[in-house]
Amino acid sequence: MQIDATHPCKEFAQRLGSTADILGEVNHEIKSNTCYYILLDYIRTQLVVDAVALHVIDNRLQLRNIARLGFRSGEALYDVVETGAGLAHKIAATKNALHYNPTVSNTASGTFISFLRDEGIYDYLGFPVTEGSQQLGVLELYKQTPINATQDWKLHLRFILNLAANTIQRKIHLTRQDISTAELEVAYSETLEAWVRALEIRDRCTAGHTNRVLEMTLRLASRLGVPDEMLVHISRGVLLHDIGKLAVSDTILHKTGPLNQQEWQVMREHPKFAYKLLKPIQYLRPALDIPYCHHERWDGSGYPRGLKGDGIPFQARVFSVVDVWDALTSDRPYRKAWPKEDAAAYIRQKAGEEFDPGVVEQFLEMIQMDEFSTQPIEIS
Repeated sequence: MQIDATHPCKEFAQRLGSTADILGEVNHEIKSNTCYYILLDYIRTQLVVDAVALHVIDNRLQLRNIARLGFRSGEALYDVVETGAGLAHKIAATKNALHYNPTVSNTASGTFISFLRDEGIYDYLGFPVTEGSQQLGVLELYKQTPINATQDWKLHLRFILNLAANTIQRKIHLTRQDISTAELEVAYSETLEAWVRALEIRDRCTAGHTNRVLEMTLRLASRLGVPDEMLVHISRGVLLHDIGKLAVSDTILHKTGPLNQQEWQVMREHPKFAYKLLKPIQYLRPALDIPYCHHERWDGSGYPRGLKGDGIPFQARVFSVVDVWDALTSDRPYRKAWPKEDAAAYIRQKAGEEFDPGVVEQFLEMIQMDEFSTQPIEIS
């Protein structure tokens, strides 16, 4: 059976199609306030009104205008809502719909009546937007002529109020989720800093080492084309690179002379301890490569797993060069700092044996042109 264009079923099918489209568009923009404007444009078209406004109750239980369309002066509406001169606050407080036009006896403030007159509005309808017993906001409809509220119009309005409530609820949820994520980031960052401080307090000879290698590793990683979004994981990995030493006794950690074979065996276990400590923390897993693998060597003679060449995670290959450079050019209880020229020559010599040759090449170019150096470093 062919349905004529004016048949109620045809109209329903068209409305259903536009509803599906609007749901998709709102979902696509749900992370920004654009979703509210998409929704309002749909409401204005479907309910055949000239202007529409959505107000949301914020976390301080204040009614705030979140979006508006079709007004000559949006700021005037904003002022009306903020000062409580309109009907929106009354609707939110009573959870009842309100209708106003010059023939209706509802009480409206002079400010609101003047606003309607200036906007050329004749008919006004305001509705509470609720989810169960929770009051979420207020939807306001404005028309220059009387609103034709047919039974079909009222049924569609009901759906629209549910759609508005759902959109506001999802936005609230996403906002809370973002806040929770930010709070979690802060908590983890504070934990990382506490761990690093604890380690540097124990291992006094390496105080300041972490900050120095962090800055240089990030610069080298950027030079090697590491995407910005990966740098945060590299930062955490660098901060935690020696966290496994928390499992090493002070006797070994503070020993000024050479370590014996048994002590070396204990020291070589610290990357494994870092892995056991950090692996259960999902947030830190992308940063795990540096604490776990920065003592691996390009020729496979490193520890704890004897990884070789490209089998060593890239982050660890980058960091290991910087780590050795800082160790060589810093004073230690068992030796004085090497001259930078000697340290650079050592790193070049160990390319292809201890270090990734490509990383070494970029590192040496970086330190030769280092804007933070007082003079160029000669590399034999």
